[in-house]
Amino acid sequence: MSQASQQIGAAAVTPPPAASATTAPPAAHSTTGSPQPTATSPSPAAQAAGNRTMTTPQRLRLLSLGVVVAGLVIGLIGALTYAYLAFSLSRAKADTAQLIRVQKIQSNMLSADATATNAFLVGGLEPPAQRAAYDQAMSSTSSLIAEAARAQPADGAALAALNQQVLSYAASIEQARANNRQGLPVGAQYLRNSSAELRATALPILDNLVSANAARAAEEMRAGAGFIVLVLAVLGLAGVIVAQLWLARTFKRTINVGMVASAAVLLLIVIGSLVAVLQLRSALNEISTGSLAAVNTAADTRIDANNAKSNESLTLIARGSGQAFESAWKSSADSVAANLARLNGKPELASQWQAYADVHNQIRELDDGGQWDKAVAQATGSGRASSNTVFGTFDSNLASYLDGVSLDASNALADEEPIMIVAAILILLGGVAVALLGRWGVTERLKEYR
Repeated sequence: MSQASQQIGAAAVTPPPAASATTAPPAAHSTTGSPQPTATSPSPAAQAAGNRTMTTPQRLRLLSLGVVVAGLVIGLIGALTYAYLAFSLSRAKADTAQLIRVQKIQSNMLSADATATNAFLVGGLEPPAQRAAYDQAMSSTSSLIAEAARAQPADGAALAALNQQVLSYAASIEQARANNRQGLPVGAQYLRNSSAELRATALPILDNLVSANAARAAEEMRAGAGFIVLVLAVLGLAGVIVAQLWLARTFKRTINVGMVASAAVLLLIVIGSLVAVLQLRSALNEISTGSLAAVNTAADTRIDANNAKSNESLTLIARGSGQAFESAWKSSADSVAANLARLNGKPELASQWQAYADVHNQIRELDDGGQWDKAVAQATGSGRASSNTVFGTFDSNLASYLDGVSLDASNALADEEPIMIVAAILILLGGVAVALLGRWGVTERLKEYR
């Protein structure tokens, strides 16, 4: 074999070089480009979490803001709450006054009717004193209706309807009197119709007004709103205590003067709010079950008493056919006796009512025994033992008692208003103090980082 052939064969079996001079080195051995992360470098997620971690100064600033907001919120809501309670007491006082006003209208109307029916028994021209008493009762009724309409617009429509009924009643009574002066029997029928119309139309309106104003007064006489302040103050106190514990643990100091002072003010607000709410509830309960209850009982008593006196005269006017009026008298008399039993400390009123009831029984005995003229004389006379005199004593004393307890109820409600106003001012100042003291306490710790 030739030398050229051997060279060709050797070239064919010679392996290729391991790497070309132009081949790029492996990426692992490159000395250029971006450095690769090592095992100890934080990952991007870890860096983001580290950026979100709040520093102690940031926590202190947030705590300062929280204390300020909490103090101001407690102070503002507390002031508004107690101001609302003061306004509610004012409204309760106004509603109570309106209730008393309406009850007086009711009493006056029945008193006027009792006077008119009694004077009707005399025949001809009624006694001047009774005519004057009737006119006074009707004039007072008209004045009270106008006053009530101005005092409570919500009662305006009902009072307007009542005024129309009062005018209609007065016109019917005048018509009955005109016939009675002429000796016409139809006058008695006009009188009975007038009394029946009064009880069928005017008195139901008054009953509804009494119920509406009593419900309004009861609604306003509630102290539940005061517990809102108490709850907020307790929550604020708990928050300040937790903040104080965190400050003590973080800064290795047991007491932060500003936060402790803030907690002390909140504790005073908690105690003061609790005392104020309990005192108000106790006072309102005492008014409701005391003077205001006495007002309602005394007013009902006077209304029923005058209703009984009117039916006494109507029974005599009916001359033997007045059993329905006598039954009405007994029903009213039972109500009067029951109400007088609830008026503690006024046994003289019960005695005076019993004296009148005894005179009424004498009148019934005379009438039932065929002595109608003597019965009328006993019912219309002016002697010490007459029905008018004995009943007049009872009614006058009951009216005086009613005025007294009405004034007591009004004064008791008025006495609570200044307390609520003072409480509103104090809690507002207390809330501001909580905010300022808390901020000062946190600021002292924050200065250590400056």
